[in-house]
Amino acid sequence: MTFGSAILISLHALVAWIVIEVFVNLAHGLSRASYLLWHYVVVITAFAVLFFIYIRFFDSGASPFAVTATAMGCVLLFEFIVFRFLYSGERWFLNWTDWILPIFLATSTIYAMVSLW
Repeated sequence: MTFGSAILISLHALVAWIVIEVFVNLAHGLSRASYLLWHYVVVITAFAVLFFIYIRFFDSGASPFAVTATAMGCVLLFEFIVFRFLYSGERWFLNWTDWILPIFLATSTIYAMVSLW
């Protein structure tokens, strides 16, 4: 994998992450069950669409594992930067249902998109 490929993967991950953050910021009025359901749907859809676009137009031939590891490393870097330096509120949502499961869904979706197409 080249540096340019890693940058493209990172940009696709960043756009997916931004889409999810926009949803999270707009969905506060939903009930807890509706919020979680739609959060999971948005996570899967955002990463599926953006990594389909990556595979369709920018695929460098890197292994599914390398693409997934690069993308999720970038997502974790974005999360670290935001929660360490930019966010000053409570972090109650960094739990299994609000953070760990969506990270797993994102990882699985990226790997599936890259390995299936």
